[in-house]
Amino acid sequence: MSLFDAYRDTHGAAGLLLRRPVDAEGWQFTMLAGPDPGPLPVLTLDPDTHHAVLTVATTADSWLAGATPLRRDDVHGANIHACLRQSVPAGADLLLTAHYDGVGDHPGLRLPGASDNATGVAVVLEAARVLATALPAGAGLSVALLDGEEVGALGSAHHASQLRAAGAAPMVINVDGAGRLEGAAAVEAGGPAHRLLALLDQAGRHTGIPLTAGPVASDNRRYGGAGFAAVGIGAGMGGYHSPADTPDKVDPDTLDAIARLVVATAHLAAAAPATLSSPIGDKR
Repeated sequence: MSLFDAYRDTHGAAGLLLRRPVDAEGWQFTMLAGPDPGPLPVLTLDPDTHHAVLTVATTADSWLAGATPLRRDDVHGANIHACLRQSVPAGADLLLTAHYDGVGDHPGLRLPGASDNATGVAVVLEAARVLATALPAGAGLSVALLDGEEVGALGSAHHASQLRAAGAAPMVINVDGAGRLEGAAAVEAGGPAHRLLALLDQAGRHTGIPLTAGPVASDNRRYGGAGFAAVGIGAGMGGYHSPADTPDKVDPDTLDAIARLVVATAHLAAAAPATLSSPIGDKR
C-alpha cells in the first residue's frame, strides 16, 4: 500500500516499518530531510529484513525486538558567491550554481559525495573558468556554490531571496550530478525559463548531448520559485547518498560533456537576441 494508505489504517500504531530497496553493496540511500510525510515516524528496512519482520508480525505469539540509532545534528551553512563579470543594462546576466554540501556521515563511515555533488561543483568551476574571458561583451557571469541543499535547499533559498531584494534577474543554470551519463541528461525548468530552455536545447544539439525532461530536485527549484529563469541539469550519480559515492564512480567524459553543455548554453544566452525562436513553444 502507499504511505498515505498506511496512515489511514494504522489503528493506534506507534510508527511504520517500510520496505526499501538497497544497492549492490547493501546500502539504502540516505534521506536527511524532506517534506513532513505524515503523523507517524517511519523507519525503512531492507527487503529481507522487512520480509522477516512481516512473517513474525503475522505469526501468533511472536515477538520482535530491534534498535536503531537516531542522531540529530544542528548545523550552520555558508554559501560561496563570486561575481566574475558585471552585466550591462539589457545584457544577459548568467548565474552558474551547484551545491557543495553532502549528506554527512553514517556512524564511522564517511560519505564521499563524489557524484553528489563534487561533480556539479567541478563542472561549474571549469565552465566559469572558460567563460570568464570568453563571453561576449556586456554579459554578466556569477557563480554560487551552495550549502544546505541536502537539508531543504536552504542555501539557495537564502541566495534567491537576496537576489530578489537586490532587484537582480539572472538566468540560472544549476548542475546537480554529473557522474555518469547514461542516455540523456535530465533537465528541469522553473520560472520564466522558455528562452533559457530553448538555448539549452540548441546547446545540446550543438554539443551532441541528448537531453530529456526529468526531475532535478535541487537548488534550481528555489531560484525558479523566486521568479528567475532557472534550469537544473542532472547527469547521473553512482552510489547516490551512500558510502559508494566514490570518485571511481565518476566518468571523466561525463564531466567534460556537461561542462561543454553549460559553456555552450551560456555563450548562446549571452549572444542570442531576446526574440530567439524556440522549438518548445516560446511565443515571445
